[in-house]
Amino acid sequence: MYTHLVLWKVKPNALGLSQAELAELIKHKLDSLPAIIKEIRQYEVGINIGNYGASFFDVGLISTFDNESDFKAYCVYPEHDAVVAYIQSVTDDEQIVDF
Repeated sequence: MYTHLVLWKVKPNALGLSQAELAELIKHKLDSLPAIIKEIRQYEVGINIGNYGASFFDVGLISTFDNESDFKAYCVYPEHDAVVAYIQSVTDDEQIVDF
């Protein structure tokens, strides 16, 4: 089992959209990938609802693959690349942990 965890800090405003609108759009774009990428086993995207001062990131992804090869295949789909490019354009920070 290969798990890929990603957290993003969304810009306060980008492309004429608010931070909340950008987070929703990121989630929508990520949620479209499991229907396209057959290697994905589990895929969960969430927008941070914590409001107690300890949360820095706005959007999180937990995705699971059978193995590292399947994860690497996921990374080269053009649809994945398009979503990544969009996310990079509207975020200030990204943290990734794979295990």
